[in-house]
Amino acid sequence: MLTDAHVRKIKPLEKKKRYADEKGLYLEVTPSGGRFWRLKYRFNGRESTLTIGSYPEISLAQARRTRDEARIQLYKNIDPNAIKNDRLQQTDEGKLFKVLAMEWMADRKAVIKEATYLRDLSVFEKDIFPALGNMPIDQIKGKDVLACAKKIEARGAQEMAKRSIPLAGRIFRFAIRKGLIENDPTPHLHEALKPRKVKHMARLDISEFPPFLERMDRYHGNPVIKTALQLMTLTFVRTAELRMMKWEEIDFENKIWRIPAEKMKMALPHLVPLSTQAIELLESLLPLTGRKPYVFYNHSTAKPMSSNAILCVIRTMGYNGKMTGHGFRGLASTTLHEQGYMHDAIEIQLAHRVGNAVSQAYNHAQHLEYRTKMMQEWSDFIDGLRKKITNFPKHE
Repeated sequence: MLTDAHVRKIKPLEKKKRYADEKGLYLEVTPSGGRFWRLKYRFNGRESTLTIGSYPEISLAQARRTRDEARIQLYKNIDPNAIKNDRLQQTDEGKLFKVLAMEWMADRKAVIKEATYLRDLSVFEKDIFPALGNMPIDQIKGKDVLACAKKIEARGAQEMAKRSIPLAGRIFRFAIRKGLIENDPTPHLHEALKPRKVKHMARLDISEFPPFLERMDRYHGNPVIKTALQLMTLTFVRTAELRMMKWEEIDFENKIWRIPAEKMKMALPHLVPLSTQAIELLESLLPLTGRKPYVFYNHSTAKPMSSNAILCVIRTMGYNGKMTGHGFRGLASTTLHEQGYMHDAIEIQLAHRVGNAVSQAYNHAQHLEYRTKMMQEWSDFIDGLRKKITNFPKHE
């Protein structure tokens, strides 16, 4: 008989191997690492196998209970596989890729960042569901997933194409754990896509910034996205952090934006001092989105503005390939360092790791008075660039 300790220690070998328990129950371990509970039995004189599910999702004790239920069915002259097939036929909809994907998304929603959840949901809804959503998971082949990724690649969204394959793979492995399928066809599919060129994030030099500001201020498109771009200039936060900004996070009285840890790349809370100019920008949005949870709310989709919204405006302004959302961070960091501001204060304001693990936990509040002054002076400097004034104050 198997024991829990024995099962935990079993490692995959070069060939498929079976580990017997008792009364026909055994654990089958594949070279790829799959571990499946199966029951060998005879019905009407013919040998059959019932697949119970995968380990560790199905424990040894649970597998034994299923085995005992199957033996009772056999005693009643009922084929356990027939019972299983009836159940599967009744839940065919539950085998659809889209249904399984949304179930997987719901399971992880509480433990991942909201921006990550919305990003993955966007990939599913825009690209994967139209191709695979209504197909039963056990009928989808590797070539189907690859064709979906190739279609994304063909429109120029290479990063999205690369992301779609492992994301689909997560759903196949979820289905394996539910006992619906036994294999994930996605490993190595990404090798069939074009190699991704590593690019440094494009950004302007500070000397090139006044014309950019002038075009930004003259932009007459969506006022919510325009304000997002203007606020990005003043706060140099990450695009995802700005997109997911909520009204409840803004302390207008103390002029501070408190970003919770779950929204941050480093999973630590972050404080962004808001200059007078930043507060004015936010107040201008109150009539537009003040009754919605998100500051940069897209009324047409009922979601926060998309991850590409700011980049689209930058392209419309004529700066395609010259500036990105991330570029504001590099621009601010370089300029503030050149002007003599404290290195640690700049790094903390950028939400970079500074110091050891203990100090990092308190970074969000470190140098807050200094950073508040720095952020106001940065906004004043940006206003000065609009007037082509470049005498930014030096700091020791």
